[in-house]
Amino acid sequence: MVDVQQDFQVSERLERFRTWPWPYTVLVIVGAAYFFGLFDVLTIGTAAPTIGAQMGVAGEVVASNGTVFSLVGYAVGAFLFSHISDTLGRKRGLTVSLIAYSVGSILTATATDITQVYVWRFVTGIGIGADLAIAAAYLSELAPHNNRGKFQSLGTFFGFTGAGVAPLIGYFLIPPLDIGWRIFFIIGALGGIFVLFIRKNVPESPRWLLSKGRAKEASELLDKIEITYKSKYGDLPPLSEMKAEIVESEMKVPLLHLFSKKHGLRLALVLAVFLFYYLYTYPFLALTTSLLVHSGFSIVASLFMVGLGGLGYAVGAFSAFLTTERIERKYLISILFVLQGICMFGIAIKLNTAEIIISDFFGSLTNTFLATTLYVYAAENFPTRARSNGVAATDGVGHLAPVFGLPFMIGFFGMNGFFNTYLLIGIIAIVGGIVVLAGIRSTGRKLEELSE
Repeated sequence: MVDVQQDFQVSERLERFRTWPWPYTVLVIVGAAYFFGLFDVLTIGTAAPTIGAQMGVAGEVVASNGTVFSLVGYAVGAFLFSHISDTLGRKRGLTVSLIAYSVGSILTATATDITQVYVWRFVTGIGIGADLAIAAAYLSELAPHNNRGKFQSLGTFFGFTGAGVAPLIGYFLIPPLDIGWRIFFIIGALGGIFVLFIRKNVPESPRWLLSKGRAKEASELLDKIEITYKSKYGDLPPLSEMKAEIVESEMKVPLLHLFSKKHGLRLALVLAVFLFYYLYTYPFLALTTSLLVHSGFSIVASLFMVGLGGLGYAVGAFSAFLTTERIERKYLISILFVLQGICMFGIAIKLNTAEIIISDFFGSLTNTFLATTLYVYAAENFPTRARSNGVAATDGVGHLAPVFGLPFMIGFFGMNGFFNTYLLIGIIAIVGGIVVLAGIRSTGRKLEELSE
């Protein structure tokens, strides 16, 4: 029997905090997992020209196929481990996903032929896909509604510094050493293993505990954090009176919660937005270095341009931390899609090295600004009982768009050249900005209110 009053009080207690109530190490630890996951997203695109040269395959083909295998694994892992997260807990879901990522990354470094590279990229993708989806659900559930986007963005900021430093590390490591690309993959794997050991200190999500009928455990967890919070910030406001009965669904399979009339429409809309996002973003992330090389730049020059441009990744994620509570999220996402399109047009022009670096920098900045805000928004669209599954279903299936899009872009590039390829990528981004306008307004609203 559900204790309605106690359930209500647990959710209301979470909303009373005026700022982030948990230790900031929670943000750092979850952000560290983001760091190595997003570090790995950039590794294959950065290393592809050198891997291809050593294994007798064109660099753009290695980048495209290696990314495609990762993305298929991403979709598999997102569904598999996110089900574990919604069923057995956020902490367990995060743990198994990180193990899969670390194993896949280490084995990629040991590959002796291109087939092995592709197989181990698939395994790595399984871990990355689940990790990002679960972390988005987890951080959204820990924060009160008045700063949910802000602190979820801060956790993601730590992660996107991984995307920012990956191309630069590749620039300094890969050209000088024959085994530089192997060391490049090992760095990510060792970092993932380190995070695995420190992640045991993060708390379980009280909202997840509540969704499983474990209100007493959730309440005890909040008792501890309220003591710490009061010692830092003073007394908390009183609990409001209960105004409506909370109805808990009895569905045993979390994924089924997503197919009600209301959540089914949200599922379709968020999926469409992710499809457009990944359809253009992976050609940008995975192919830019190789296509610049194919267009006449040296490997060193291409790595240099993409490496400096990649410094924008961390800046973009931090921009989300500063602004995501100030603008309604769906409008902010729409604006960022359009800015992404403009940046892709800038890369297409390819006037000179400085212009490419500037366009890539702002492309990287707006990309992570958009991705950070989009993960916050996606988690807000789904109920607690199926939040990991909802983010995984939309983000995971969304990752299948470049499975077909990357080979298409390679062929399109061969027939139409660099300019037209990035012009097309920019147009796809702008269409995504139009689609998201049909979504819900979520900024400043409680998760429980959004689920009703």
